[in-house]
Amino acid sequence: MKTYVFRGVKVTLEKAEYQNNGSLALILKTLDGEDYAVVTVNLNHPMQSDDMAFLDENNYPGIGKGIEQHRLGLPMGVIAVSGYCRYPLYTLFIDKI
Repeated sequence: MKTYVFRGVKVTLEKAEYQNNGSLALILKTLDGEDYAVVTVNLNHPMQSDDMAFLDENNYPGIGKGIEQHRLGLPMGVIAVSGYCRYPLYTLFIDKI
């Protein structure tokens, strides 16, 4: 499994799914297997799927740029709003995660 450095911590990226709707969730885990961050948000939006997710740029600014830099996904140009936060939709290259 590939490792990345996020906020100075070595992590791996794992895919999971939200239990209430099966949508894609992305979790950063430390090298000892502990959850470090869930970098997606579950908005129950119809565009969420098993390869498209809204990234949590609110709590993890720059996570989208990191996904793009590592060629793990691309922005779809769709923004969902929840409360005062805006979340970009990304298509993710699941075979690379």
